Amino acid sequence: MAQILIVEDEFIIAEHLRAILEGMGHEVVGVADRATEALAILRSLPALPAVALLDITLRGELDGIDLAGRLRAEFGLPFVFVTSLADAATVARAKLARPLGYLVKPFDEQEVFVALEMALDAVAPAAGTAAPAAPLPPAPTSLFVRDHKQLVKVAFADLCWLEADGNYTTLHTRSGQRYTAVASLKQVEEHLPPADFLRIHKSYLVALAHITAVDGQAVTVAGQSVPVGRTYQSALMSRLNLLGGSTVS
Repeated sequence: MAQILIVEDEFIIAEHLRAILEGMGHEVVGVADRATEALAILRSLPALPAVALLDITLRGELDGIDLAGRLRAEFGLPFVFVTSLADAATVARAKLARPLGYLVKPFDEQEVFVALEMALDAVAPAAGTAAPAAPLPPAPTSLFVRDHKQLVKVAFADLCWLEADGNYTTLHTRSGQRYTAVASLKQVEEHLPPADFLRIHKSYLVALAHITAVDGQAVTVAGQSVPVGRTYQSALMSRLNLLGGSTVS
C-alpha cells in the first residue's frame, strides 16, 4: 500500500481517481483542487506520501507544472502528471519538471495501475526498500461516459450494441438509453472485454449475449436489426453456439 496525494480540480475525475486507487489498496491522504491547497495538505501531514498525481490545468495562480517545481524543491516529492493536454508544447514544458509519468485523460483502471506501478518502482531505490507490490486491479465491469457535465457509469452487461459515426460512438443500452462518446469505435472497443463483444461490421459492435436472432445480413439485438458486414460473417458464426450447420443463408 502506498500513500498518494491527488491534485485535480474536476471533482468527478478526482473522485473517480480516488476510487481506483483505493480499489488497488492504496491510501489517498488528500485531494486538492489547487496548488495552494496541495501545499497546505503536505505541510500538515506527519509524513510525506509516496507520490502525488497532478493535474496540469489547475485553478489559481499556479498550474500543475508550477506546483511540480514547488513539490520537488520544498519536499523532494515525486509526481505523475494526469491531464487531458497532450500537445507538443505542454509535453515539452512538462518534461522539464521531470515527472515519473504522464497519464492522459480519459484513463481507465489498468492505465492508472501501470503508471503508478512504474512511478513507485522508480522511487523505491531512493528509499532503500522495495516498492510494495500493489494488487492487480479487478477486471473492469463498466466504463464511464460523459453525459453533459457528468460522467455516467455504464455496465458492460447493459450494453447491447455500439454504432460508429466518425470520431464519435453511440452506445445503446438495454433500457433504450443512448450515450455518445467522443471516441472512435476502435478506441471504445479497446475498453470492452473481447470475450463478450464482437465487431460485426466496420461501423457496428455487438454484445454477444444480447443477440436473439441471426440471418445472413443482420443480427437482432434488443429488438433492433444490426447489419453484419460480409467480411465479418465468418467470425460471427464462429462465436455462436450453433446446433447443426455452421452457416446461415
